[in-house]
Amino acid sequence: MLTARTPDALDGTVGSGVRSAGVADVEGADGTAAQAVPGRTTALPGARGPRRVAVALTFAICALPLLIPSGPGNTGLADVGILAVVVTVAAWLRIKAVPVSVPYLLPVGLLMMAGAVAAYHSGDALALLPVVQDVFLLVWCACIANAVRQYRWLLAVVLRAWVWSGLAWAAVLCVGKMANISWMAGLSSKDGGRASLTFADPNLCANYFLIVVALILATSVVRGRWARALALCTVLLAIVFTGSNGAAIGLGVMIVVALVVGLVKRRGVVLATAVACLAGASFAAIAPNVDLNAVGAKASDSIQVLRDSLGRTDESSGSRTELATETFGLYLEGDLLGVGPGRTKATLSGQAAPYIKEAHNDYLATLVERGAVGGVGLAVLLVVVAFRVGRVALWPQDPEVRALVPRPQWLLALCCALAVAGLFYEVLHFRHVWALFGLIAGLDPGSRGQRPYARVPEGRLT
Repeated sequence: MLTARTPDALDGTVGSGVRSAGVADVEGADGTAAQAVPGRTTALPGARGPRRVAVALTFAICALPLLIPSGPGNTGLADVGILAVVVTVAAWLRIKAVPVSVPYLLPVGLLMMAGAVAAYHSGDALALLPVVQDVFLLVWCACIANAVRQYRWLLAVVLRAWVWSGLAWAAVLCVGKMANISWMAGLSSKDGGRASLTFADPNLCANYFLIVVALILATSVVRGRWARALALCTVLLAIVFTGSNGAAIGLGVMIVVALVVGLVKRRGVVLATAVACLAGASFAAIAPNVDLNAVGAKASDSIQVLRDSLGRTDESSGSRTELATETFGLYLEGDLLGVGPGRTKATLSGQAAPYIKEAHNDYLATLVERGAVGGVGLAVLLVVVAFRVGRVALWPQDPEVRALVPRPQWLLALCCALAVAGLFYEVLHFRHVWALFGLIAGLDPGSRGQRPYARVPEGRLT
């Protein structure tokens, strides 16, 4: 039976912890032993290592959107930054000899094992490429988790880099779209007027900005009500310009979940449950009376922004329904091993299916491509992420974490939105999603390991 400590049992831990010389223990405000932050005249042992890690993390986070031009195996400039983080963090942790954990090791291990077996069964060597990508993303996630767990000021670095670079990229997209500069906004003939920045896919771009919205709301990076409102408007406008209906649905899910969890924390479970039931009943009463086809028809004859979003509702939902039916048919007609990672499109083509595309659905793609074992791995991954983000949102945190992430319920809401997004795209292939998983693992107050031995220096966030 899974318990609240389940994710800890699923992490691999190696190395032995050592205390850093020169960092004295002091009594914290809660009466427990805490570790003092070195003053300006006290050199932090191994400080050069963390500074290099901070530079690598900043570069990698800022470069996440740089997916075009692309190289072999869908690599991009973003992967250069990720590789720099992996090398820098691995070297630093080896020198410090601190405990190293690999979050999500068991579920991702199951997914990789199922993918490797399915690839061998299919006889397609290229089907092993997604398995290699799984390893790369897991290591990227583990590096972020260990870095922010060991030094909380690295958490500040990651959050600041992600929020401010996200705002900058959103501004670039908005300016490019409004000025009709195709290369700046990522406009292409195949996507119509939908902007994709440097992601090459408007839905992938919108998903990235959805995470930026949640981080603006969850963290204290952007201070002041009006500054935060302006930042949110900029990022939301960028999402509108992508024309992603899936991002709009995810945004709605995120807002509802965050409001309900906020009510639970402030007013208790009873009132939150009552409000949620009332909202659900209202939605159930109103939804049948809304003619989505009529809304889509009106939008298709309206301005371009509406044509590229609501105007595509009928076409998008119809094609995805047909694709889901064909993909699930592959699972029913196949065996328990799967057709091989990334081979849904090729398999549909071999069967002369009327609608040939990749699955665009994490749940169906995993079952069809990696078989029953892959489905189990995905289910375990969902459970582990749910446990971790639930503890981040609801459990007490250290003062430095509360200062950096004062509204963690938005992270829980974001993960719910990503779970819904998995019905529309394969989000487990997104680099920024695994960066988020690493951030959540680093914030998890229930994780095993030593307490961070360097907190955020006073004034660093001001």
